[in-house]
Amino acid sequence: MTGSLTGYGDGATLRAWLYEVRPDGTSHPMGPASARAMAAIDPGATLHVSVEGGQNTPTRKYLKAPPAEGMSSDPVTVSMDLRAGCWMIQNSGRTNTLRVQQYGLSAVPLRPQTSMPMAGQDVAVWIPVVPHRSAPGKSESFRLLILSGTERPDGPGATRLITAPRRYLSDAKQEALIAYFGDHLSWPPLPAPHVRQQAEVERIAVQYRLAKEPTPERWARNRFDVLAGRDGLFRDADWFPRLGGPDRTLANHLAAFHRLVELRTITLRRVREWADKHDVAPYLLIDRQLVMP
Repeated sequence: MTGSLTGYGDGATLRAWLYEVRPDGTSHPMGPASARAMAAIDPGATLHVSVEGGQNTPTRKYLKAPPAEGMSSDPVTVSMDLRAGCWMIQNSGRTNTLRVQQYGLSAVPLRPQTSMPMAGQDVAVWIPVVPHRSAPGKSESFRLLILSGTERPDGPGATRLITAPRRYLSDAKQEALIAYFGDHLSWPPLPAPHVRQQAEVERIAVQYRLAKEPTPERWARNRFDVLAGRDGLFRDADWFPRLGGPDRTLANHLAAFHRLVELRTITLRRVREWADKHDVAPYLLIDRQLVMP
């Protein structure tokens, strides 16, 4: 089966890595860089995350996960639904509920022996394990499966619904989205991302010498105006839920931000390009290993 039959093109291989989530909530690739396990999955193949591992074949790939207390021996299976043309994630365990998190969005539960289609190819699967030791304020520990691939192009002659257009983002709006929503855009995802307030944006700008003229304070406030001002991205969007009135805060814009992600206006590839173009990479935490060649 070739990628062109599924709409993803010939270079549509999905790639997968395993990460360990440390007690501070940050994610780190398992093993040394020289021996890090990665699996590449073609549309006709199936990926099995397994404690036992297995022999790779063209249609069956394995990503070996070190055993951990409380984790299923075969927690996750990824395959292509050829009828719908999208990748499917299956909770192949029998006891633990997984969490599936698409890029930029919140995690949703995936119960044992059930499957979920992916709207995009940048997805994290949180696999619960028993913590090695108790940590204040943290009662959970995870293994993290990261999936990343090329974007799915629009098919020939495809017409986008006028009720769900892909928004044009000016340079200022791209920069503002990264500055204020960078924690949501980070990849691997953070367990509890938040919207940055003006003081945080200003602090990062000063620390990394990113502040624009005339002052860091005015620059940070102006980035907010780009998002929420009279001509801001979220005020002129016809799909924006009218929450909070004229005094609404950045947190009130999260629903509209998620809508941009769902419309594929914001994708992992675009955010990496924006961060380089606008010199705002310090606002993001993106593992360079996930950059497609």
